[in-house]
Amino acid sequence: MTTEIELARRIEKALADDPRTNELGIQVTVARGQVVLSGEVASEERRSAALDVVWDQTPDAEIDDRLFISAHTAKRPPQTEVIEQRPT
Repeated sequence: MTTEIELARRIEKALADDPRTNELGIQVTVARGQVVLSGEVASEERRSAALDVVWDQTPDAEIDDRLFISAHTAKRPPQTEVIEQRPT
């Protein structure tokens, strides 16, 4: 039987291993069979990806989604890099 601490660590590892969620600062807590996700994510897509990863690890668990979308990234347009060409 998996303990709550082991389950939380397994979810944290899955989030760290998934390229869609590996740079996110998501805290995982498991209590009385409920998985609680808290922290800040950059977009709704990142939030959805994090939930997908958790559901893959614990398909029968109740998930308490306390993730919020960062105000910085939610209002800021995507960053682009301008590369100047050198004169030839």
